[in-house]
Amino acid sequence: MEWVRLGVAAVLAGQGMAFGIAANVSPPTGVERWVLHGVLGASALGVFLLAGLPIVREAWRQAHAGRVVVEQLFLAGIAGAFGASVHATLTGHGDVYYEVVAVLVAIYTLGTVIGRNRRHAALASADRLRREFGRCVRLTCCGKREACPTADVMEGDRVWVGAGDGVPVDGLVEEGVAFVRETPMTGEPFPVVKRPGDRILAGAHVMDDPLVVRATASGGERQLDRLLGVVEAAVARPSDLQREADKIVGWFLPAVMAAAVLVFVCWTLASGWRTGLFNGLAVLVVACPCAMGLATPIGIWSGLNALAERGIAAFSGSFLERLARVDTVVFDKTGTLSDEAFSAVDFAVVEGCDREEIRAWVAAIEERSRHPVAAAFREWGGGARVEVAAVATIPGVGVRAGILSKGREMSLAVGNRGVLEGVAAGDSSALLAGLKRPAGHLHEIFVVVDGRLVAVALVRERMRDSVARARQALAEMGMAVKVMTGDRADSASVLELADCEAGLTAEEKARRVAASQDGGARVLFVGDGVNDAPAMATAFASVAMSGGAALPREVADAALYGGDLEAVAGAVRIGRRVVGGIRANLLFAAVYNLLGIGLAAGGVLHPVAAAVLMLVSSVTVSWRALRFGEALKESRADDQAMDPLKAGARDFAAVRL
Repeated sequence: MEWVRLGVAAVLAGQGMAFGIAANVSPPTGVERWVLHGVLGASALGVFLLAGLPIVREAWRQAHAGRVVVEQLFLAGIAGAFGASVHATLTGHGDVYYEVVAVLVAIYTLGTVIGRNRRHAALASADRLRREFGRCVRLTCCGKREACPTADVMEGDRVWVGAGDGVPVDGLVEEGVAFVRETPMTGEPFPVVKRPGDRILAGAHVMDDPLVVRATASGGERQLDRLLGVVEAAVARPSDLQREADKIVGWFLPAVMAAAVLVFVCWTLASGWRTGLFNGLAVLVVACPCAMGLATPIGIWSGLNALAERGIAAFSGSFLERLARVDTVVFDKTGTLSDEAFSAVDFAVVEGCDREEIRAWVAAIEERSRHPVAAAFREWGGGARVEVAAVATIPGVGVRAGILSKGREMSLAVGNRGVLEGVAAGDSSALLAGLKRPAGHLHEIFVVVDGRLVAVALVRERMRDSVARARQALAEMGMAVKVMTGDRADSASVLELADCEAGLTAEEKARRVAASQDGGARVLFVGDGVNDAPAMATAFASVAMSGGAALPREVADAALYGGDLEAVAGAVRIGRRVVGGIRANLLFAAVYNLLGIGLAAGGVLHPVAAAVLMLVSSVTVSWRALRFGEALKESRADDQAMDPLKAGARDFAAVRL
């Protein structure tokens, strides 16, 4: 409904501007004058009643609290424009500015709709995540299962978690062995085996076998709840841009009102109250931020389009100003600096076995597995023809299947050291000794056929190709680059970054970002997981990887599509150029406003001159902003010319507002 009201206001504003300029340049007479002025006045009043009442409510609420805010500036401009127009209509002297009412209402409504939608989306995402883990299966004292709200769980209660289900409580594993994916909560990319006595967090997912968990905290005191609380509190805080706008209005609005009153008093004493009223209202009309209102949105739209062409969808125009001011970039590691998929580093087979044939066998059964490591082997398929049957998971270990290859039936098991039960240890030692081990955290995957070890693979995360280029580009811009990850230190060491903190929880990431900003830094956080959401909400600006979890995408200021991290450096450059261009345009528009106020105060603002002044101001500001947009396109062309690999790599459909 808000978008409908905004659309109606925009259409009427456009029509009103055209007819309003015509009415001022070539004033009609007689019945035509009353009809035209009546239509313009009715449309202005209709737009205000349809979409402008929130301005009145907010202006009154803040005034009652003793604060001067931007809504009061809009309301003063609207009142001045409408009052001057009614005066001109009734007396037949002066210009009409009915269309200004619709323009100001449309500009205000657009900003509030975008901001409200983003806040609601972030809060709704947090609420969906809370509901996902809001119910559980509790075990009674006699071992029976009962469904209940997680909030009813008390410390010491036992909870049953089935394979494929999310863990609803923080606790310790009491029964069962299973692979558990904790990436959303800890950043650990590889599913870990959880056994009795191991700690487990709400928000993790059991992958292959049921577990019984004894709660170590009540259902409302989970780490997940604290994480979501941080996000919701950050989303509810007013934006920096809003606070800055309120500071400007704090002195600009009283100054304009004082000037209007002073003009009214002086002209009333000199030429009577009608002249004083007209000139005083003219000051309010000319002071309304119409030209300034055009300077900012056009510049922002140009910047958003430039970001979109580089693969970044910004969720609001304020992201551009934040980008222009950041001086530190903090990256998450898993899923951000690294690809979502794993890669096989080395693969060795025992002497006498066919390497390609075994690769085909492994690929055949891993194609049927949802385990994240399976992605490292799927591309090995396409060789020998393999039929797979009776696929089964080995809880906490791997996968087992029966296969038929070249008329031979075999039992094939792929997984961690758990598949080596009954296999001679010397066989694995000899194979492992022949593998090449690059730096970084590696995972050993064993292949057993009919109870005999036949191969060993090393698997690790795969760093994105753009990591080095992004680091270099940011460093050349004078930016500090840091990494904060929940993964282990040995896994993070592969990044070869001097400033890398590993083993951090979601709350620790947020605290470190806050401490950095308390020290004067302005942090841009780039992440993808639920455990990144508090840090992203705390940071001055944030970018979420499009392939990550839903919550960080809703909390973030923008999303990165395509995974090219060098686009982050390009986005900072765009933000700086956009803000510089907007400030220049605002200065240009401010000169026009001051000129108009001076003419209005001097009583020499002829109706034709006023119309031409407003028209020239709007057209000039629009032209400058559009030229700025063309300059951003040219800069992208220059970037592609310098690096042909970028050409055509970042086609992006639309900017999400």
